[in-house]
Amino acid sequence: MSDDDDVELALALACELLEMTREAIIRLIIREWLQGYGFLPIQELDEGSETEAGT
Repeated sequence: MSDDDDVELALALACELLEMTREAIIRLIIREWLQGYGFLPIQELDEGSETEAGT
C-alpha cells in the first residue's frame, strides 16, 4: 500500500465513522493542525455554553 493509498483509506474510514464529507474531514484535520501549532486561536467554550454535541 502506498502512502497515498493509506491516507485515502484513512480519510474514507473517518468520513464513514464521523458521518462527514471528505471535504469536511479535510477541513477539520487542517483546522485542528493549525490550532495545534498556534496558527489559529483555540476557541475556548464557557462552562455553561452548549455545543453541537450537546444539542
